[in-house]
Amino acid sequence: MINSERGATNAAAADPSSKKEMEKKKRSRVKQLLSEVKKQVEFWFGDVNLSKDRFLKKLMEESDSGYVDISVLASFNRMKQLTTDTKLIARALKNSSVVELNLEGTKVRRQLPIGELPNDVDSRTVYVELLPKDVTHSWIERVFTKCGNVVYVSIPRYKSSGDSKGFAFVEFEKEEQAQKAIEMLNNPPEDAPRKPGIFPKTLHRKPISLSADNPASRIGDFIWRRCNIEVKDSAAKCIYPGFFTSMCCR
Repeated sequence: MINSERGATNAAAADPSSKKEMEKKKRSRVKQLLSEVKKQVEFWFGDVNLSKDRFLKKLMEESDSGYVDISVLASFNRMKQLTTDTKLIARALKNSSVVELNLEGTKVRRQLPIGELPNDVDSRTVYVELLPKDVTHSWIERVFTKCGNVVYVSIPRYKSSGDSKGFAFVEFEKEEQAQKAIEMLNNPPEDAPRKPGIFPKTLHRKPISLSADNPASRIGDFIWRRCNIEVKDSAAKCIYPGFFTSMCCR
């Protein structure tokens, strides 16, 4: 029996053009990984996240000169999905305009002080419900980026299982983008339950997913709602013809 994998490797070694192509693909993967690591760390140290992330903010306040060990970042679940190599993380951050490394390349901190929290957060935030239990940050960001720049996504989860509670908050950079998200994506099914964040129940009262393997195929089954603290006393309101929405306060 011929080992096809070994055969392919030997063939690549014998063919210089194939070897160059493999090296090119490898460099491309590393470049993409470095970009994703940089984006993730810059998000963590950004004003929007630090206004909500008490754990990371506390680490910064308690550390020397605001530095946080890269090894700590490597232990975060989101970073584990990318890499746990602290040297690679440091390499990704060398040219960052948001954070900077210490001389040893083992710690990272913000370049600028934390800015003031804007007072229009709620008017830029869309409440999303009827989400499947396996929904991810990247999927929500990919869907809503069509409407504008997504600066923060919050998906409450059950501590016992890690499953989504069925709803999320999506914060945009501008209020008009949140408005656009409601106009473009608000399309709930007629039989959708009206209580936020609750899945349909089985006979045993256990939550069931609304989607199959691909959550994106059921985008029409989700309800998008606008959050606005100014009308927090309103129970429910139909703002746009054909759209069921409600104003809410986080």
